[in-house]
Amino acid sequence: MDPLLEERLAIFERTGQVSPEICRFVRDELEALAAAGGEITEESAGTLASHLLLALQRARDGEALTDFPADDTVRAELAGQPRAMEQAAALAGRARSALGADLPEQEVRFLALHLAVLRQREATR
Repeated sequence: MDPLLEERLAIFERTGQVSPEICRFVRDELEALAAAGGEITEESAGTLASHLLLALQRARDGEALTDFPADDTVRAELAGQPRAMEQAAALAGRARSALGADLPEQEVRFLALHLAVLRQREATR
């Protein structure tokens, strides 16, 4: 894994913002994206990593997002990105199974937006 991205994960864990189990889960997910051919670096996936770490911890702590004013905008952006929505839903399912963290649909859509951006970056390189 990219050293800067690894450092990001370590900081979240070391400072107690997320549990070690959630950090491991996110690390595994990022490594799976890289193994599938994605360029997973601090620059390309740092924001995705941070969002996923915090979303999973919030969900696990029972503090999941309940009001997201930009949800309609995110839905519109994702209208032409069904693959990103499928990836995000699959990731949410793995999180539910592995961590007991049930991400609300708004969080899943926001993760799909991150994944769509990642895919667009890959297409332009």
